[in-house]
Amino acid sequence: MKKNWFDSGRLAAAILAGAALVACGGGGDIAESSTQSVPVLKVEARVQPAGMQEAGAIQSRSLTGGARAQAVELRLGTLNLSKSAVLQDPGVRLIGLARPLAAARSPEAMAGLLHWQATRAGGQVAALSVSAQGAYGLRMGLRVDTLPSNATLRVYSQGRPEAVYEISGQQILQTIARNLEAGDAEDAARTWWTPETGSPEQTLEIELPAGTDPSALRVSLPQVSHIFEDLSLPTEGALETKINESDTCNLDATCYDELAAQRDSVARMLFSKDGNTYVCTGTLLNDVAGSGTPYFLSANHCISTQSAAASLQTDWFYRSPTCNSRTLSAASTRRLGGATLLYASAATDMTLLRLNEAPPTGARFAAWDASAQPMGLSVFGLHHPQADLLKVSLGNVTNLTSCSSSSDNFFNCDGTSGNYYRVALSSGTSQGGSSGSALFSLGSKYVIGTLYGGVTSCSATGTFDIYGRFDVAYNDGIKKWLAGNSGGDGGGASGGASTFGNLFRTILGPK
Repeated sequence: MKKNWFDSGRLAAAILAGAALVACGGGGDIAESSTQSVPVLKVEARVQPAGMQEAGAIQSRSLTGGARAQAVELRLGTLNLSKSAVLQDPGVRLIGLARPLAAARSPEAMAGLLHWQATRAGGQVAALSVSAQGAYGLRMGLRVDTLPSNATLRVYSQGRPEAVYEISGQQILQTIARNLEAGDAEDAARTWWTPETGSPEQTLEIELPAGTDPSALRVSLPQVSHIFEDLSLPTEGALETKINESDTCNLDATCYDELAAQRDSVARMLFSKDGNTYVCTGTLLNDVAGSGTPYFLSANHCISTQSAAASLQTDWFYRSPTCNSRTLSAASTRRLGGATLLYASAATDMTLLRLNEAPPTGARFAAWDASAQPMGLSVFGLHHPQADLLKVSLGNVTNLTSCSSSSDNFFNCDGTSGNYYRVALSSGTSQGGSSGSALFSLGSKYVIGTLYGGVTSCSATGTFDIYGRFDVAYNDGIKKWLAGNSGGDGGGASGGASTFGNLFRTILGPK
């Protein structure tokens, strides 16, 4: 993924360094590494039918004014958004910063803020409202020590009580159990992140049924994630245009009718880790059995821990309704249920997730090709630069290359063999938020890779992007889920097992 460059001098230096490392030949033989044992396996796409909904997913409903608990209010001032904070480089597009909430930092402090009120059903309910001046959105990081499984938690803004996100205590406990089982750090594993609701104020309401003592609840709210970027877009038919539009040479994916099917497989990702919130791009994949299991492909430098996966939100059909309309399609829809991390490897910068909630009707499970690709292949990528509407970039695979991290902000690529494709773009570009987006072969429309990083921009010519090779990751472990017994022995996910918790913060022109 690429973010804004620190300065033009560093941009020029990065382009020159990248060219010196990777521009040493276009043809070259296909790498022998780890692909010899992979059967040539291609899986076609399928479409999500109507009526599919994961049981136990976060539910959305309306909450009448009379049913709301009286909330205790906590207010944060304006965020000191220094340039250095915005440009820190964890390898993904940063859109929200962690802010401490001292008044609720411990279970004891939180208990003092929860003023319990009786419900008509004989239970008790309490609510806490947090607002941050100047925020475009908030996510609360609820740290759970103990939580009754029969509790109900609701998230909404005081200004929009008609849009309530509801989840059971049991669902949150299951999320925390997955995080802990994956070996994540205690604080991160025990934190449940509320959905981002697009408001500078967010209310968390906790309801306990009759017979449940509030002392059985030990939770705290040590931090919130302050969303400092406006992620909203005018809906179809509006006259305004989006503020902070992605670079002008980006190509509206809606203008390319030949890619209409593949557009439906791509989602904008929003997730949190260490209190900060980020945006990347991911792609829904079909499996050999055509089971409808929502496997979701992205980048390891975006999500490489179960705790981050659990915080995932996905925005589907997040694109313009007509070519270059610069408004958001009314068909766009969000899923809030998070994901389960199956595989994460720095060797190809690839992550495979299983979404906990079914994708919407009409979403497409993309086709993929688990064989090595020829040099010169025409390719395209579908991505969300700067968290913007869906864009497309077009180019050709020039050669294979081997990449390794060189510093916190960059990686180096060298040679004409390795686990990555070097792609020269002929049209479009990529930016922060594009990370993890799939590389498709233009002729067959199969997924063959995912975006790692690069030095493409609207102002630089002759530059390139780097994509992890899907065939290498497939043979390393992804086949265990996508193919089962159909694609060889199914193998263990050695890449995933060895890299849980690996934050692998690279990026040569991070995307």
